[in-house]
Parts: sequence; structure tokens; C-alpha cells
Amino acid sequence: MELSEKEFFDENGYIILRKFFKPELFDEVKAEITQIGKFIVGDKFAFDSYHPELITPEKQSQLYDRLHYLPCLSRLSGNLDLLAACRELGLQLPVLMGCCNMRYDRPHDIRHLFDWHQDTLYLLGSVNAVTAWIPFSRVDDIHGTVQLIPGSHKAGILPYKKISDKPVEEQRQFLQRDLAIDTDITTAPVTVSADPGDVLIFKQMAVHRSMANLSDKARWTAQIRISDLTSSGFLEEGCPTGDKENIFFQKYPGFVHPLSTRHEN
Repeated sequence: MELSEKEFFDENGYIILRKFFKPELFDEVKAEITQIGKFIVGDKFAFDSYHPELITPEKQSQLYDRLHYLPCLSRLSGNLDLLAACRELGLQLPVLMGCCNMRYDRPHDIRHLFDWHQDTLYLLGSVNAVTAWIPFSRVDDIHGTVQLIPGSHKAGILPYKKISDKPVEEQRQFLQRDLAIDTDITTAPVTVSADPGDVLIFKQMAVHRSMANLSDKARWTAQIRISDLTSSGFLEEGCPTGDKENIFFQKYPGFVHPLSTRHEN
């Protein structure tokens, strides 16, 4: 018997909703990116083409940093259809997390790819928090995409290790360069293929990784992170988010911290 969308999501930890967003919304996104791109990079900047000679490291950094503050990102975050979909997938009272962002991935640039990880490790949030991964151009194994391990969310937070010398302090933020899961991933992954208008929604505890953009065009995506205020223990713990707290000082069901004491460096 075919699973419903909710059953598939609960079983696999992810779902792709096809043709979810209206084309007009994506036209707005492209227009805003193009406007800010022309201002920072120059008049020859174009959303659908890539000219490496135009984008110096300084301009790329300026462009990437400004993407987090585009007005269209707030409209995506507050999209009523997206919030309704989250409710249908089990988030009773969706609330935004302070880590919604937009990515710009240049062709053949692997410096900013993330290996196997769980978003919860860095972003925290409720046990059933989700990431909505929104492509603005074609994504697949050629154009760059994400791979997920189906059902991996059921194991909760996997063992992890600190891979940087950053001290463990309660108000310190930890990023992907600071922590890594400490277990081998041997299960066959699912490679996401999607078009503009589709949205991938996955549980933040689902194990996933990003793949290189091997095409000749830039890859544009947005990531909207959403928690459930009614999730057990979330409100009592102070609604933790990774920009203000870290995993060493938070409680998740069935999880034992890898440090013998929470104040060990």
C-alpha cells in the first residue's frame, strides 16, 4: 500500500513536494538576487550564468553575506503554504529558527561543502525541527544537490566529536568546522533531484551531506529552519537555537554527551 506524504516523511525523514511554490515567488527571488548582484559585482552579473572573472574573492564574500538579508528570504520564511505543509507533516505550532539563509555555490568549488552531518548538532531546535531546502535552479548530481540517509533521524543524535580547539562554553556557537559525527555512514543514500518550485523538507536529525556543483552555472538555494513550539521539552529548555547555545549544554531524549563533564575543554 502506498504511503501518505506524512507516513513517508515519518518513515524516511524527508519528502520532496513537487511544484510547491508559485513561479511568481521565484521571479521575485531572481530579481532581488540580480539587483544586489549587479550592485556588488557589476552590470554583467546575471543570475543564470557564471563569470568567474567578474567575481573576486572580496566581491563573492560581500555577495554571499548580503544574501542572508534579502527581503525575499523573509517572504520565503513566512510563506503560508510552507507553514501549512509543516503542520501537515507534524509540526503543530511552527516557529522560525534564527538560521534561515541562502546559499550561492559556484561551479567546481568544494571548499564550502558539508560532509555527513545532522543539522540539530549545530542548529539545535526542537526534536522534530525541519529544514526546508529550496532550489532556485535545477539540482541533481551534476548541478549540485544534497544526499540523505533514509530513516537516519530515528536514531536521534549520533555520537559526535569536537574537531576544533574551540573551548566548550555555554554561550559559544559551534559550526560544521567545530563538530563532526563520530560514526561511519554505510547506508546507501538518496540523491535529491529537484527543479525550481520544488521544496525538500527534511528532519534536522536526518543525516545528509552536500554535493559539488559540477555544472557551468551557479547553484542558488535557500534553507528555512522551523521548530515546533509544542515539541516535548522544547519550551522548557528555553527554545534553544545554535546561534546562542550549543549541543553540549542541551538535553535531547536518549542522548548522552560525548564529554564526561559539560565544562571540559
